[in-house]
Amino acid sequence: MLFLGIMTLLLTSCGVVQVSADYDKTVDFTTYKTYMFHQKGIDKLQVNDLDKKRLTNAIELEMNKKGMMKVSQDPDIIINILTSSKEQIDIDNSYMYGGYYGWSPYWGAPASRVTQYTAGTIVIDFIDDRRNILVWQGMGSGLNLSNISAKAERIPQAVAEILAKYPPGVKK
Repeated sequence: MLFLGIMTLLLTSCGVVQVSADYDKTVDFTTYKTYMFHQKGIDKLQVNDLDKKRLTNAIELEMNKKGMMKVSQDPDIIINILTSSKEQIDIDNSYMYGGYYGWSPYWGAPASRVTQYTAGTIVIDFIDDRRNILVWQGMGSGLNLSNISAKAERIPQAVAEILAKYPPGVKK
């Protein structure tokens, strides 16, 4: 039983965020070679300037790895970023102290550990500039933003996990 619990924890903690993606199945993504950011969208992001820079730098890094080139005009795709955050509460009913169940008014009953954190969501949209339509959207949710010093690592990791789904249909 303990082994099963440890394996579940390891499997669910592998990623920084829960990732999903959707795309237009009629699009040939191999034709996209250049991109630029939707500056008005970035300006409207309700995150601080450090996090805006972390997001755009991480996206640039991942796009470069995919052979995409950032341009200042006439891109194949425009990248728009959306973010949101909300307070989350996590209740762990299997919390144990040193192999023994935590304190409980009932002898031997498991204690609960309650933690509160800020969970963030990142949405990355790819818009075909010529046709002005959304062709790909990736989303990462559940990003723990409570530890400010860890955001410098977590945001780029989350972006990498989201963009691992692009281009669609490519096996790793």
